[in-house]
Amino acid sequence: MSIKSLDENRSSFERGKYAACARSGDHLFMVWQRAGLMLLLALLFLLSPVQEGRAQRSFAQTVVQKFEQLPPGVQRMHGELLRAARSGEIERLREVLQLNELMPLINGKVLHDPVKVWKARSKDHSGRELLAVLTELLELPPYKKPTKNGILYIWPYFAGVPLDQLNPREIVRLYRLAPASKVAKMLGKRRYSHAVLTMGADGTWHSFEDHVR
Repeated sequence: MSIKSLDENRSSFERGKYAACARSGDHLFMVWQRAGLMLLLALLFLLSPVQEGRAQRSFAQTVVQKFEQLPPGVQRMHGELLRAARSGEIERLREVLQLNELMPLINGKVLHDPVKVWKARSKDHSGRELLAVLTELLELPPYKKPTKNGILYIWPYFAGVPLDQLNPREIVRLYRLAPASKVAKMLGKRRYSHAVLTMGADGTWHSFEDHVR
């Protein structure tokens, strides 16, 4: 074999070796590129609003999402109040008050005749404004608040959560419950300050802040 042939074979071998190395390098680069892309996607997922929402909305553990999760006594009193509110007749609340173990605090006071006061303060003098507030209130979930005397169930759960963590659907529910001007102030302060109803774990109706003016 001539020297020229040997040189040509050597050149061909070198070109093949370099080509193989190049292909191997390209493959390694693609592997690292794919791994980097997967790592980036994982980081984006962890930092996404959904994940942030899961971390921020830790308050969800204290919100009673299902009616069946309420104690029997709370279910019973909740049902009585909601039926009375939906009836459109304020006098139905008098019957519920008589079922209660004690007279609940109304706006921080014990009233001899809350129904009479609600009628007088209502713009239509029939108390239906109060019934509307009560209906919207009780159709929302409550939240559980442990105290030294036991667990309280408080409607609405807005009263126990930072309002800047509400999602758009929840903010709509907030607008249904309170006037727009009041909602704007509450969202600005990130704190709920409207109607609130409280029950004990045995179903005793403890208090009601109606905010009807």
